[in-house]
Amino acid sequence: MVSINFKKLVLRQECSLIKGVIDATSSDISIETVDGLLLMGSLIAGSRRYPIMLDEQILGWVNGDENAEVIATLISRLAYREAEKRSLSTELLGKYKEISLLFNLSEKIIDCPDIQEVASLVLEEACQVLKSSHGVLLLLQDINHSFETIASFGDDSLCQESYFLGDGIIGNIVKTGRGEIVNDVCIDGRGQSEQPMALMCVPLKSKASTIGAIALSRSIATPYNAADLKLLNTMAFQVAGVINALLHERQLKESRQNDLIFRLSSQIRESLELNIILTAAVSEIYHTLNVDRCCFLWAKTESTLENTLDDVCSVFPSIDRLEIVTEARRSNLSPLVGDYDVAMVGSLAQWFCQQTLVRLNNVDSLTDEATQSFLKTYDFAALLAIPIQTRSGRIGAICCGTSQAARTWNDSEVNLLQAVTTQLAIALDQAELYEQSRYAALLAQEKAQQLATTLKRLQHTQLQLIQSEKMSGIGQMIAGVAHEINNPVTFIYGNLEFVREYVQDLLNLVKLYQTECVSPSETLQEAIETIELPYLLEDLPETLNSMAVGTERIRDIVLSLKNFARSDQAEIKVTDIHEGIDSTLLILRHRLKSYDNFPGIEVVKNYGDLSPIKCYPSQLNQVFMNLLANAIDVLEVPPFSRKPKITINTQQIDADRIQIRISDNGPGIVAKIRNKLFDPFFTTKDVGKGTGLGLSISYQIITERHNGSLTCLSQIGQGSTFVIEIPIHQDNLEIYQSRNQSEIAN
Repeated sequence: MVSINFKKLVLRQECSLIKGVIDATSSDISIETVDGLLLMGSLIAGSRRYPIMLDEQILGWVNGDENAEVIATLISRLAYREAEKRSLSTELLGKYKEISLLFNLSEKIIDCPDIQEVASLVLEEACQVLKSSHGVLLLLQDINHSFETIASFGDDSLCQESYFLGDGIIGNIVKTGRGEIVNDVCIDGRGQSEQPMALMCVPLKSKASTIGAIALSRSIATPYNAADLKLLNTMAFQVAGVINALLHERQLKESRQNDLIFRLSSQIRESLELNIILTAAVSEIYHTLNVDRCCFLWAKTESTLENTLDDVCSVFPSIDRLEIVTEARRSNLSPLVGDYDVAMVGSLAQWFCQQTLVRLNNVDSLTDEATQSFLKTYDFAALLAIPIQTRSGRIGAICCGTSQAARTWNDSEVNLLQAVTTQLAIALDQAELYEQSRYAALLAQEKAQQLATTLKRLQHTQLQLIQSEKMSGIGQMIAGVAHEINNPVTFIYGNLEFVREYVQDLLNLVKLYQTECVSPSETLQEAIETIELPYLLEDLPETLNSMAVGTERIRDIVLSLKNFARSDQAEIKVTDIHEGIDSTLLILRHRLKSYDNFPGIEVVKNYGDLSPIKCYPSQLNQVFMNLLANAIDVLEVPPFSRKPKITINTQQIDADRIQIRISDNGPGIVAKIRNKLFDPFFTTKDVGKGTGLGLSISYQIITERHNGSLTCLSQIGQGSTFVIEIPIHQDNLEIYQSRNQSEIAN
């Protein structure tokens, strides 16, 4: 219970009525503070003293006869009610600030594509809100249980060379899995710190696993408290989900090496022209490995010249010369395309003939003078070459080199080049067998196209999972905060009616005293004028009404947040479409209001009589959010030649189908852009403001998840309309859900 000012309590309007009660009892009663300061009446020798209590603490005394005990009890009750009201107000204000902070933070990080950027935003916000001078955000490495610093704030007092799980204060806190406050690190036995400071650390958890930690510090003179720890825990929960999603995205980027192989495979299989295949392969490898020169050569054997089958089948065919047929190089290097006699190239011919991988980190280390001389003549400081043998026995090789300095070829580069040569060998075989097996070549091309489609779908699905995990993390955060704030708000809302009745009773009593006491004393008259009694009698009921309206507004917001998050409705459920649209509009209400030179957005709702439909409510809410947010983005851009307006129409177009139309009166969308709206990664927004996934995911949710359709209608200068049509009864959704879960499990 919070503390109150006893003197103000006694002298305020409600408690000043006590003087009237005292006068009515005709008793000599006085009221004084616990320090002996007389607030009302005069002391009489020999009178009895009765304490005024609040939470077992004496606030003051009432002196007098047996009626003084009643007065003391009455003032104690009023003190308790005042303390209770202040406590609830403080709690409500704290919850409101907390949800506002987290909502603003979520808006900042939801579209951030980079882990470091997300970490820096969150850390800076946390340090500012929690008044910390230093901060660090760490990621846990699974291999050696060490921490990687991805963001820091302030000076380097928290940034040491390495952190390990279970080591030091931060490492031990993360190992326990619970946030902790250490208000003096110098006396904590888990670490060795010579700089006195207060430390607060919270682990970052995604689902059941710990992925990192966030730690803040400030002067020991301002220690952290439980409220600070609770807020940091909430922020950590929010950012952990986003960072975990971005970690999955990073893994996806690291797997792009496989995408190179596939892309190269697609390019070389698009043509059966040998020169086109080799040129494409050399160009891709040159840019991917960032080398100074990349070329492809054929080893010309006697069997090649004489076309005899015996030499083709020999273990080591005799090589006469090397023919470099295509290359990609730096502009300052001399060209290599041409024929080279075997005596000129030294051991290279033998290595290629034996299908030996050539991995020279430094050409100067070669003992074969002929080979070293040839390579240096053509500016090779390091060489990586992998031979290829076709089905017909022809031997070729892909060669990569640097010219300025030696280079250590790592295993990943070798593996990548080997994988490419494998694909290239297949392509070369196809080119050689084209005349004999045209059907086989066409079939291979068809399979390549299927692989391209499959990989594209897989990439799209992976990115959607990442986006869904971001939305899930934010949805869980919103639902959790809404649940936490709902209880105190409900308590306040439930008691406001009683407060209104009690206040009205007291006001009536005051009016009755005014009627009965026509000629108040000078002291009473002075008190009435001081507190402006007539104004208070008029304004107090209006104040209570305003509090009731505000509380109802908070309850509506909490309900809308819960409805939008729908953390308990991830499964198929019969639901009211209008409820989802209204919840989304309420969440976006702050963007609809006017400010500065923006006139605000008018929302017109023309709801038809719709039957409840079977659907995934949370996914449909995501669609409504994407479409409405895009419409607001368009309407926020000046100039405003007319009042910005969004119109929502719903209707049941037949017995088993409903239609939802979301329209804006913006500038419209040109046909060229409209045809690409639902393509993944397509966006017209500035860099960092859009991912290009919103409409693509919405299209998939409507068409694939709900067997419906999503189309865009637009006229330049008139605005745009997104039309959603979905069935009311979708019995095959359960089948789709079980199949989808099975595919994810596999």
